[in-house]
Amino acid sequence: MKKCICNSLSSMRMALLFACLLIAGTSCSRAQVCGCTDPAATNYDTKANVNDGSCKYAPAKVKASVVGNLDAALHGTSSLFYWNNGYWTYNDHQDKNIYCIDSTHATILDTSHLKKIQSQDSEEIAQDSLYLYLGDIGNNSGNRRNLQIYRVNKKSILDKTYEVDTIRFSYEDQTDFTPSSRITDFDCEAFVVSGDSIYLFTKQWSSLQTTVYSLPKTPGTHVAHRRDSYDVKGLITGATYIPEHQIIVLCGYDYDKDHILTSLHPFLILLYDFKDGSFFSGNKRRLDFNSSLKAQIEAIASRNGTDYYLTCEHFNTTVMGINFDLPAQLMRLDLSEYLLPYLKKKGSLKVKK
Repeated sequence: MKKCICNSLSSMRMALLFACLLIAGTSCSRAQVCGCTDPAATNYDTKANVNDGSCKYAPAKVKASVVGNLDAALHGTSSLFYWNNGYWTYNDHQDKNIYCIDSTHATILDTSHLKKIQSQDSEEIAQDSLYLYLGDIGNNSGNRRNLQIYRVNKKSILDKTYEVDTIRFSYEDQTDFTPSSRITDFDCEAFVVSGDSIYLFTKQWSSLQTTVYSLPKTPGTHVAHRRDSYDVKGLITGATYIPEHQIIVLCGYDYDKDHILTSLHPFLILLYDFKDGSFFSGNKRRLDFNSSLKAQIEAIASRNGTDYYLTCEHFNTTVMGINFDLPAQLMRLDLSEYLLPYLKKKGSLKVKK
């Protein structure tokens, strides 16, 4: 009997010791104060030292300057990226060329013919150090079963051998493929490449949100796995990622299927100070363009994290007998006011202009 009591007391001591260790660990973690760590936010917490993604911002408007109208060959511009000392774009339907644009005059400087590309609706180009990833991912009707991303070796473009392979994928949670124009939430025109993965940002016609899906960036057939969603209140049409600064900027425009006149108002979503692969875990800030601007913004790119270029696709429609004709354009936008404080805080002081 005494042995049994002794064992019970020993077990109690062990339980108390374990509880003490837990308490010690808890008190240690209390040194980390979660909250909004961005001084630009309306709910900035001076005591917080861990960003919990809770920052809120006052409405803000930005004004882009028009560099110029794009050549007729670029009326379908749907992607933009900085590579080989220039900004390059690509059209959205069955074009096999990428075009280098003069960032001061919006003229075409150079063309590369990607003869091995057979795209149906290409909407985005992202990159890593070795490859361009050309996304044949447009899916306005939600019925495509042949979604694919072409991986193009950068060196092969320069030496004109054009090494191309294919990444095929499907969305893990799409079960309905009934054609339904501009209703689906499985359209996509934006993605970035980070680490070993491609991250898709969907263009959701019904919910006006965007959902991030991830898939491997290696050739083959994959399933894109759903990760997280965010209510952007519009259609996301482009993305750019500056990995050295951990900044993603999404572009898009407002959409009202019943009132076209209240659509096509461009906006940006700034994502920064996030944890790797969890892009909505940090700061999320919407910037609206000047309310008078109407444009079908399609793509965005930056070489430094503060200076951005955007392309607009040519848009033409007639509403109530009134014709609306919006030209394809190249625009420039300085976001130093919004992102430079973050860059300085994290030590990214050498910002190239």
